[in-house]
Amino acid sequence: MSSKIEYTDKVYLYSSGMPAELIDRSKEKLIEHGVDLKDLVIIESPENVPEGSIMITLWPHYLSVAKVKKVREGSIYAPQLFNIDI
Repeated sequence: MSSKIEYTDKVYLYSSGMPAELIDRSKEKLIEHGVDLKDLVIIESPENVPEGSIMITLWPHYLSVAKVKKVREGSIYAPQLFNIDI
């Protein structure tokens, strides 16, 4: 059973300097989980992500899906919702 990512507007993929091949594999997984690629914004640092947005952090073996609850002075509080194996 795959979890669908519920979002409005944009989904932010924090790539943290991962290789292009891993980013491409992540895009495939995100499509499987209901993300439209036209709504995907790839970021290199977790800055300027609006409150209420979905932010996904790319790690070598999984994607960490979180919802941004609060942004203050350059810090983001985003509790994790679930992980996606890649």
